[in-house]
Amino acid sequence: MICMMFGLKIDNVDRKEALRYAEKFFEEDRFHYIVTLNPEGVVIAQGNKIFSSVVNDADLVVADGSWLVRAVNFLGGAIKERVAGIDLLLDILNLCKERKYSVYLLGAKEGTIVSAKKRLEDMFPGIKILGFHNGYFDAEEEARIVEEIKFLKPYFLVVGLGMPKQEIWINRHRDLPVRLAIGVGGSFDVISGNIPRAPYWMQVIGLEWFYRILKDPKRIKRLSFIPRFFLLVLKSKLGIV
Repeated sequence: MICMMFGLKIDNVDRKEALRYAEKFFEEDRFHYIVTLNPEGVVIAQGNKIFSSVVNDADLVVADGSWLVRAVNFLGGAIKERVAGIDLLLDILNLCKERKYSVYLLGAKEGTIVSAKKRLEDMFPGIKILGFHNGYFDAEEEARIVEEIKFLKPYFLVVGLGMPKQEIWINRHRDLPVRLAIGVGGSFDVISGNIPRAPYWMQVIGLEWFYRILKDPKRIKRLSFIPRFFLLVLKSKLGIV
């Protein structure tokens, strides 16, 4: 079942169902991509038609944000649960380890992506991470990255360039010989250990974003999406266009 919210599709799946979709995508010899949509992404999409189209073209869109789940349900939709992007990422990487599916990592700073790769190899012994590259590149370097991915042919492409850049990048490169791609935002920072993940109780009540601000105050300028998101939800509930 698919819900629509402000012109964006969101699949009504829980974490286990999302992983089953990933299993299916790996079995099909074509490109698939997953979007982990959060409230900030919803706000971005209202002023970015390209991003909105990219979200709706995705093979799976999960609700990454408890406030997004609450908003959908408040407006009469139905979303089973929040599927945190980093949790789904780790689930899929575990699947890759078990099935011997190869992986390529793209994003974050050089030191961060190197640390993330090493920690993932420690977390999932035997996982096949064929290559990686930081997220800071110009057009010339991007061309080399694309050629490397074409040569390596990884099953799973993990892109952490931030929303909406990562989703647009993935969609633009749908001709890559990859079975599944996913945008993971700042997950490499968490996996590398640079930024600890919020305590579970903060995740449950929807304050993970606040914890990230406490740990990285430079992100505070991004908080403008919060009142804009709630205003969107309120106007929709009241029938105000």
